[in-house]
Amino acid sequence: MAVEVEEFIAQLNQENEDYFSALPESDTVYWTGKLDGLAAAEALKPRWYNEIRGVDIIGRFIGRVPDLTLKILVGRQVGDEAKHAKHCRRRIEALGGSVMDYRPSAEQLRFGDLLDEMAYPEEFFAAQQLTVETQSLKRNEKALARFDPETAEMFEKHINPDERFHARLGHLGLQVFARTTPAQDRARRACEVIREAHVAMVRAHSGNMFAAGYLNA
Repeated sequence: MAVEVEEFIAQLNQENEDYFSALPESDTVYWTGKLDGLAAAEALKPRWYNEIRGVDIIGRFIGRVPDLTLKILVGRQVGDEAKHAKHCRRRIEALGGSVMDYRPSAEQLRFGDLLDEMAYPEEFFAAQQLTVETQSLKRNEKALARFDPETAEMFEKHINPDERFHARLGHLGLQVFARTTPAQDRARRACEVIREAHVAMVRAHSGNMFAAGYLNA
């Protein structure tokens, strides 16, 4: 029997919180130390790529959402992702870096592929908005203390407010689509899969930063 939808959403949020809170900090933040200059530029490149790819992936997701109100809201998120990519690229270049030499990790590519393969709206809303966006918001708030003042201002002014809306969108989508037992099972599994993929991506980012000499062990 399906759980009442608000209770189900609360369960997913708690399961996500339990999962991420049990991990070491290095697995739950993109950047574990203070960054500026070229190190900050390098750290922002994966974020820029995720925003760029998110425009395409979330844009395609609109076609899998039959609810017109939610289509409008998801469309707003697509625009937000494009705006974030624009601001990240500007900041990377201002710090002396370039996105032209960036190559995504296999883990980063797989992360996007998993979202793109989610056929049911409840899967995507659970994985991308409810799970990834909620965790991204927490990491972005921490970024305010890890970057130089100008980069922190970019997050505070141009990115973090949108992420709050994106996380809320996951809740709204699940209210509509996660009302049956099969739908709830799909949503829960999507959260589990994307959590693991997200941690793998974060570890890959950190490993690349260490290898390039931008982070200390």
